[in-house]
Amino acid sequence: MSEDSENFDWKSGLTLEKITKIVLIAGIIVISGAMIYTFTKPEEQDVLFFILNENQELKDFQTNSTVGENVSVYVLIENHLGYTEDFAVRVYRGNSNISTNISIGVSENVNAVYLYNHTYTLENEKSMISDMINVSFYETGLNQSIIIELWINTENGWEYIPNYILIQRFSIDA
Repeated sequence: MSEDSENFDWKSGLTLEKITKIVLIAGIIVISGAMIYTFTKPEEQDVLFFILNENQELKDFQTNSTVGENVSVYVLIENHLGYTEDFAVRVYRGNSNISTNISIGVSENVNAVYLYNHTYTLENEKSMISDMINVSFYETGLNQSIIIELWINTENGWEYIPNYILIQRFSIDA
């Protein structure tokens, strides 16, 4: 036998073995708990809100137009709130001086003209694409805008949701 094996303290070796087992068991419990939480936590409630081009695609947006020409877009809404909800989509036309302060909404902005409102009832986990939204511009310039806000019908009436505003900018020629 070597000198190292004769000097080995078997009691402390057993204690080290017990500590290792306890640490491994605690680690397994923590990891198992994290996995259970990950797989059983409820999904975050959310609404997806996108502007789509005239072909109902999320790409290749028109950026130039002429005075009087219709610019066409669609809106996609997906309800992931966990319940059926009433939504309103408000459409505005803005000029190059439009403020994009999303906390107040476009309705508070003097450089935007309210065009119309569409309302939709959407069940949980359902999506819809709006009817075609047509907007014409009546002045030339850069940064002419279609502004689309999302509103939700609450127990207090229709409420603007600051994080749900879409702006598509255009260059308008004569």
